[in-house]
Amino acid sequence: MARVDGELAGELYEELGEIWCLTFVRGVDAREALRRFGAYPDTIVPRTLGDIGELRLSFDAGYPAVAAVTDVGGWAVVLEPEGFEAAHTLLEAVSAGTEAVSVLRHDYAAARFGHAVDGVLVTGFDPDWPHRRWGTEPDRHGVFAEEDDERDAAWALPLAAGIAGWLPSLDSVREPWLSAEFDPWFTPARPTQRLRGDDSELHAAVEGAGAADLRAVAVAEVRRIAGLLGVAGTAGLEEVLRAAAGERFPGVPVDSALGVAVRGWLREASRASWSLNLDRHRMSEGERQRGYLFGWFTAALRGALEPDPLAAAHAALIPLVNGPVALKDPVARGAALARLRR
Repeated sequence: MARVDGELAGELYEELGEIWCLTFVRGVDAREALRRFGAYPDTIVPRTLGDIGELRLSFDAGYPAVAAVTDVGGWAVVLEPEGFEAAHTLLEAVSAGTEAVSVLRHDYAAARFGHAVDGVLVTGFDPDWPHRRWGTEPDRHGVFAEEDDERDAAWALPLAAGIAGWLPSLDSVREPWLSAEFDPWFTPARPTQRLRGDDSELHAAVEGAGAADLRAVAVAEVRRIAGLLGVAGTAGLEEVLRAAAGERFPGVPVDSALGVAVRGWLREASRASWSLNLDRHRMSEGERQRGYLFGWFTAALRGALEPDPLAAAHAALIPLVNGPVALKDPVARGAALARLRR
């Protein structure tokens, strides 16, 4: 490991490739950092970057997201090769009780810097446009004018590492790191999906409804989709839905019976999406379409288990409004409207 050095930061930035996310989490060890990412315990083993690349491209594994971690000067440093979840979904949840800072390099989309403290985003910005900032303290790490947008996005890595005080060395990243398959589904990260304006009537009804009706509609929608997919009898599913209906949120442990089932559904959804470009012949069109449906279903289920009833209703109703034809149902829409308006 090495203290922050501008030359090392630049070399590391290039070493990791065109897409990666590096997240520093203060005061936690490697396994706790992976747990905060939603790691699957049975997949935790040391892997090299080459091993991770092969795993991420594996149809049989479901093209999983993979995080690798090392300890650097009292901080866990989590690397997502070809990944971005900490930058867009996980940073605030990962920072609970401590602080976390992440840098996303993405040469084909927007880069991102984020610094969160105890579950709250303090500062966020796109390093290519640093004067456009957000968070509770957008200028904590400096005030930037529009002309500063000429800078290269690589400058965000030494900024993030400067907060932690350390960087992994080049030799370190070429060695195996403890790693795991993971999914944000198994974390407290809040769902951000919202109903779009495609159905203004239903959107308005959601926005104007009380907590009990929002929760009832969210749970009902998940039950409806589970029935369509033939998974309503999955062990543990009805129990967590009843708990959510009663405003209790025990969570779904990743190694529970329901957690294992959810992992399977997430894997099928991932296969359906990635196999189009990587292994098209490995799935029939019918299998692929069913995989897509599981993607909609797992998002709705995770939404219904969210403690905020408004967020829960938005996330659970998205398949009804914006999903494929197989998940749309005028009768279900009418029932949801009636409940929300009562």
